[in-house]
Amino acid sequence: MFTIQLSHTAQKTLDKLPPNVVKKIFIHLGELRRDPYRPRPMADIVPVAGSDEKYRLRVGKLRVEYEVDEDENIIKLLKIFPKKRKSDYR
Repeated sequence: MFTIQLSHTAQKTLDKLPPNVVKKIFIHLGELRRDPYRPRPMADIVPVAGSDEKYRLRVGKLRVEYEVDEDENIIKLLKIFPKKRKSDYR
């Protein structure tokens, strides 16, 4: 089981979001703690293009970008941001 660690940027974003959205994000993060690599229901995971260490989790219209530290079993949340348009990730 992995531990979740928030960056300062991710924490600031969470502080600005409505409580129901934050709750939804933490439900998805709970699923992410089990296996941060494999996509499945409640964990729509995609590797970030151009990086072997970064992944992106889809939570509704928000995206959570994170990297995994296998040695310490830590998932570091780098940033949380809204998807702006269809072509953002192509």
